[in-house]
Amino acid sequence: MTKERVSLVACDTGATDEQIIHRTIEAIEMLGDYGAGLRSARKIAIKINAGINRVVLTDGRQTELTEPAVVEGAIRAIRKVTDAEIVIGDAPTDGTSSVLYEALGYPARLAKYKDVRLIDFANDVIVETPMPHAGPMFDTYMMPLELVEADAFVSLAKMKAHTSVGCTLSIKNLFGWLPTSVYGVPRNYLHDRLIRLPRVLADLACYYKPCLNVVDGIVANNNSEWYGEPLHPNVILAGTNCVATDSVGARVMGFDPCGDYPDHPYFYRRNVIKLAAELGVGPHDPALIETVGVSPDGRSEPFHVHRYDGDTKRSEQLRRGADCVAAYRANQDNLADRYHERYLALRDGEVLWDGVDMTTIQRLEHESGLTWENVPQYVIRCVPSSRKIEHTEWYAVDAAIA
Repeated sequence: MTKERVSLVACDTGATDEQIIHRTIEAIEMLGDYGAGLRSARKIAIKINAGINRVVLTDGRQTELTEPAVVEGAIRAIRKVTDAEIVIGDAPTDGTSSVLYEALGYPARLAKYKDVRLIDFANDVIVETPMPHAGPMFDTYMMPLELVEADAFVSLAKMKAHTSVGCTLSIKNLFGWLPTSVYGVPRNYLHDRLIRLPRVLADLACYYKPCLNVVDGIVANNNSEWYGEPLHPNVILAGTNCVATDSVGARVMGFDPCGDYPDHPYFYRRNVIKLAAELGVGPHDPALIETVGVSPDGRSEPFHVHRYDGDTKRSEQLRRGADCVAAYRANQDNLADRYHERYLALRDGEVLWDGVDMTTIQRLEHESGLTWENVPQYVIRCVPSSRKIEHTEWYAVDAAIA
């Protein structure tokens, strides 16, 4: 069986922009025929990590956002194999895309390349999009039209520890494409309390199947995805399969890509890389991945995930949350008669409050003053049981693991 190939090239903060561009191209070209998934595309969507207007530099290089020189290197490599239209950007949760993109220098960088449009995906038309695979978290997701119209996808991610799911690499990077206008800021509906986020990310990996993935690990963020501490892996990764790329990226960080809750770094949720592999997106077992270039092991001191203070009683939360979901399901049609299409926030099967959208639910939660021990265990858009929108069986499955 042919192994998925992932490449790693050394690149430190002392490299110039042009050197970083060439190192990125080198990493991509080491994959072999990296254009196989790009040549037939008429429109390619590229996801960068530029999620909030927070530009933090370490030795002159980005700590939390994708390094723009890495992005430019990827564009050059893509232009070697296709002249397809390219749409590129993120959907910053604070609505500051124009300011942030300018601060990062993207308008000037990308102006040099034909048919490349820098956009804020949050400003696009939103359409309901069905999942193509069996057993998703949700049967459909609301997505920007630009993505639905695209033929190929590219993830240009930043290497960071992530409190909720252990690490953010090429798969987690895709999450920023989902509209906050539907899912709240920062997409709280899909974060939920403990179950949804990893399975939603696995769904996105299965839907987009990005055919080129580049991870900027020149500088990386430790402890958490924002406001962490910089580390220096001094590496750029590339792969044509997002699961294989993230498996190697996890190894660079000192994490086990085959591990799972409750082991480090998956303290609070399931391992996204493993879940995506179980959906058939790609291999996460290092034995099934060919790594070329520098070794992924020992690239920096091991990463760590910041743990919340005190005992969060995570396993108890999982079980009680699953019971809450079961109680909702048992009473769903009665609730739908009263709250049709409204969002419900429930705890132990009881409705705490309801609202017309996630913005309202988040405001009511904030105004309630409840601590994490008493906040809703389940938030759902209430519809009759005949309209299945979420595969609630996953709550019982993941609670059983606890």
